[in-house]
Amino acid sequence: MHSSDFSIRPCTLQELDAIMELQDRICAAITQPDLFASTCREENASYLVTPNVIYGVFKQERLIAYASLAFPKEASDNLGWDLGWNSTQIRHCAKLDTIVVDPDFRGLGLQRTLIDRCISHTLKQDPDSILLTTVSPSNLFSLRNVQNEGFQILKRMLKYGGKERYVLGYCLSGQFPAVQ
Repeated sequence: MHSSDFSIRPCTLQELDAIMELQDRICAAITQPDLFASTCREENASYLVTPNVIYGVFKQERLIAYASLAFPKEASDNLGWDLGWNSTQIRHCAKLDTIVVDPDFRGLGLQRTLIDRCISHTLKQDPDSILLTTVSPSNLFSLRNVQNEGFQILKRMLKYGGKERYVLGYCLSGQFPAVQ
């Protein structure tokens, strides 16, 4: 598949059903349920409201992958709180929440392309941003992809109802506040 075969753009609220259907398809295909934590419809809808964004990869009109990016400020779901950071540091945190790729289109570099797009978007919003995400230690493919895009493991902890996760971060300087 060549880059001319697909397009990447922000999704709209009218595409929320397609987002949920793709996530449901991924969840149904997962053989290790702890690898993925699904996102509820309301939360996905909130990612479609600026400054948040869901970038979708489309093959013609079909959604084949997406990444959700949030700017939670001081909300309780800001991953910076999990790292013991203060409110000044928290305000610079963004959250790469979910990346989903249709099983029929895996192996084409779409996850890394979406990670790169989310990094660029985050840095345009705030050049001092720290982009945080979580990945299961058992999800070696996703872990390798985020690390290859410059993310560093900051902490290992239980999240999402007791699922083991790494909290990883990306910032231009590579210098993170101390993790508690």
